[in-house]
Amino acid sequence: MPHPAVVWFREDLRLADNPALTAASAGNAAVIAVYVFDVKAEPRASGAASRWWLHGALETLAADLAAHDVPLLTIAGPQ
Repeated sequence: MPHPAVVWFREDLRLADNPALTAASAGNAAVIAVYVFDVKAEPRASGAASRWWLHGALETLAADLAAHDVPLLTIAGPQ
């Protein structure tokens, strides 16, 4: 059995026209999607509205991926 393919979502949270997801899905391996929220890696601090949008976008992404049997792991980096 092949190792799972990991797709790292960063700024582009779309499924459609996502080359990394398309390539990972092309094989016989299971696909695992990952999003890392790292405050220290952001060029500027995000406000409440940006974090609210991100939360909703990640929920939508997780639901869309789940429809294709792909789990989304969200990881919080150091605060």
